[in-house]
Amino acid sequence: RVVSTQSTGAAMKKKRTSTIQIKVAQAKNLRGVKGDAVTAYARVEFGKTLGETNKAEIGPDGITKFNFNASIEVNLDDPSAIDEICHRLVLFHVIEVLPKEKKAREEKTAPIGQGVMDLSSLLKGENGFTQSVVIHSGTTAETVAANTGQNILQPELQVEVSVTNPLVSADVYSVSNHMTIRVDSVYSLPETWQPSNNATHNYNAVMTVPLSDTVDVSVNAGAGAIKPAPEKNMDISSPQKVIPRRYASSNGLTGAVVHIPSSNVESYAYEEEDGDLRTKEHHSFRKESETDKARVTWNSERNVFLLPSATETLQERIAKCRAWPMEIFRSSLSSGAKKGKDDDTATSCHGIAWINLAPLLYPGVTRIKGAALVHPYIESEVLERTKKTTRSGTVSGEDSGQQRVSSGGSRRGVSSAKKGAKDSKKAAKEPAEGAEGEHKNQEAQIYTEAKSYVVVEIVLEKPLVSKRPPEELASKVAEYIPKRSSLTKHHCGADEAVAEYHKQIGDVANLVLNEYRQTFGASNESTETDEVSDERKRALIYDLNSSGKYFAFKEQLKQSVVKVVREKFFKTSAFQKEEELHQFLSELYVFLIEQMHKGVSQVFSLQNNAAPLPSPLDENSLIHFAKEAELNQNYELAARYYQERLAMDQNNSSSWFDYGCFSLLVGNVSKAGECFRECLGLDQHHILALLMYGVVCVMEERYDVAETFFEDSTCVQPDNYLAWTVLGLFYDSRDNDIGAEMAFLEANKHFKREDSSIFLSSAATLLELHAYSLVEIALSHELLSSPKTLNQEYYLLLAKLHMLKESSKKLRATLNSHRSEPYQPCWLGFTWTYSLPRRGIKRSPRQLRTNIVVRGSSSRHTLYQTQTRQHIPSVTAVQCC
Repeated sequence: RVVSTQSTGAAMKKKRTSTIQIKVAQAKNLRGVKGDAVTAYARVEFGKTLGETNKAEIGPDGITKFNFNASIEVNLDDPSAIDEICHRLVLFHVIEVLPKEKKAREEKTAPIGQGVMDLSSLLKGENGFTQSVVIHSGTTAETVAANTGQNILQPELQVEVSVTNPLVSADVYSVSNHMTIRVDSVYSLPETWQPSNNATHNYNAVMTVPLSDTVDVSVNAGAGAIKPAPEKNMDISSPQKVIPRRYASSNGLTGAVVHIPSSNVESYAYEEEDGDLRTKEHHSFRKESETDKARVTWNSERNVFLLPSATETLQERIAKCRAWPMEIFRSSLSSGAKKGKDDDTATSCHGIAWINLAPLLYPGVTRIKGAALVHPYIESEVLERTKKTTRSGTVSGEDSGQQRVSSGGSRRGVSSAKKGAKDSKKAAKEPAEGAEGEHKNQEAQIYTEAKSYVVVEIVLEKPLVSKRPPEELASKVAEYIPKRSSLTKHHCGADEAVAEYHKQIGDVANLVLNEYRQTFGASNESTETDEVSDERKRALIYDLNSSGKYFAFKEQLKQSVVKVVREKFFKTSAFQKEEELHQFLSELYVFLIEQMHKGVSQVFSLQNNAAPLPSPLDENSLIHFAKEAELNQNYELAARYYQERLAMDQNNSSSWFDYGCFSLLVGNVSKAGECFRECLGLDQHHILALLMYGVVCVMEERYDVAETFFEDSTCVQPDNYLAWTVLGLFYDSRDNDIGAEMAFLEANKHFKREDSSIFLSSAATLLELHAYSLVEIALSHELLSSPKTLNQEYYLLLAKLHMLKESSKKLRATLNSHRSEPYQPCWLGFTWTYSLPRRGIKRSPRQLRTNIVVRGSSSRHTLYQTQTRQHIPSVTAVQCC
């Protein structure tokens, strides 16, 4: 049997096929109408009947042997054939043959039950499997056990499946994907849709999914039914009833067999969804609609196998259109009456919901779920939003001659599916071009008036865009900036070596002094002439050399000198070149002579000097003075404070980070990069250093490296809104709209302040860190997101940005355009007095002398200037503003 067809051109080629062998080996636990003595047979269907087993009686061991074989031939070159294996079920009917009554011409039969088997595992590289197919009867084993107290086992069929050739090779499967489309319900129905007067209608939800780069399939959620609102006296605190999902291709299925094992309707918090109605202002409306009103329910699930070309096509279409159309319409059930040729009442209320699939392009995302509003179907709007010139026919099933219509399956559905397709064609004809088509679809306006929405979930087996794991990002960061051990080890070893050298120099000096005194006695420097002193020196050196004491003193110093070479100069191996040796010996000699003088000075002192007083400056004082020097634009003084802070402790990551931010302020990008590297070398989880080194990489146009550090920051602190916002701003600067959207959504999830936004708060932080390029992007996003509700914080940040960039014209324009703001006089006076002195601008002290009432506070801050200490008011001005 050939599952699917192919075009004429492809038929001329030798097609690749594979045969699926299905063997119904035996049945057990069969129970008939009149007891355990059962004669039965099984019918196997896959879209159509594949065959029937022989009639067999139950054996003494309770097993009924069938040993029936059926086969399905699959065209491996047809994506529709592969998809049909993915979603269509093998249906087993087990039928009892009743004892023949007297005078009866034909045997009577009674159904025992149905069972289904899923073949989709064959698309994962499996060559076969064995499965026990449970046969569901009208009275389940659980019901019998509850009513009679007896434990009745469910009937089962033992089925073996094998393939002659793999349907999908391992290499193809590794780059393929598996999509699951779940349609729950349409809520907030039009008032005319009530359970009492809608028993004669089916409700359909259809969307198109690519099977390859040229073939699409229309997926129908099945025949939805209108359901009344749940009982209001239901105890909300009690555990909710588990709602199982149904097979979308449930035609011919009855009873419990329509339900998918281990697949239930799951509820999520509204704010965790991806649809139209997830914000707080929609929560009360959705709660009322989903608890107090009728709904159209499907609760169905449809699987689609995406070959590599289909996966690429899906990704391209989502990037192009983002929103995916799902058509919703109502069709009349056949009443058996003959309808006229021009009867157009079969389908009605043709609406469309736009499912936002953009989150599926977020790195690592495999699932989206949300509520999408239902709008009237207008073909011109559909063509515009899908960026197509001709309609591809989601409902009508007309797509380049290869469109497959599926009522939960392919075009090989049973009669109800065919009727649904025919009704769909009529629905597709409703919205003709121009005003006439829109007029014909006025009935669909009821969706807009009722604010109807459909809840849809889409799940992928693998993400369309892979997300780099935190371990990989951390490894990349460590590759760019290796984590170095603390400098304390080397510096302590060097200090100890030098201290030991000083001690040995002191010991030898004392020994030489003793030799001098033993030879010449105590001397009086006031009466000793230079000639006498030189004579005694020569005599002492001769005595030390002739007695061997000089060489003993050298051996005493030798060990400490070796230690200095190893610990201070890090030389432990031989030199390769003579020039290097001479250069090293020269540097070593200079160092040893210098340290010898220091060692001798520690032993011999002409006066008793008092110990130096400890420095009154600590790290906090140094950073405070450095910041104040920055405000007064005395950058040379500020640099000395930062460097002195580093000299106190070079293992302090915060000192390196602050110096790096200062280097950005003065425009020394390379120095800033070095400082941030040192900071990350000491602490690779320093979140701000990760972000700022990424900023430096952006300034140096190393965008791949910047993305790595920005992504790693979100892994180091996944709940840090600043990290996500900066990542979004970076994506925005690189025209990655979907990545920016994902990052901003994550940032808002972790943002707690209600009186601000992620853009303003991030801009304020980035401004302090002197990342001006990102500040501009953040403020532009704030301007676009809320142009009519901009608050004082926005204008203050914008003014401060212009001030720090020394853009006086833009600064004055910003301040002058908001003279009514209470902070404006403060900033205007502060800017005129302190930020623009080099431009020759002078203003009187009264420009700055302003009483400012801070909103929400009863305290008043008076800002003033004096002629002697102008830097103090500047700090006060910044703090108050």
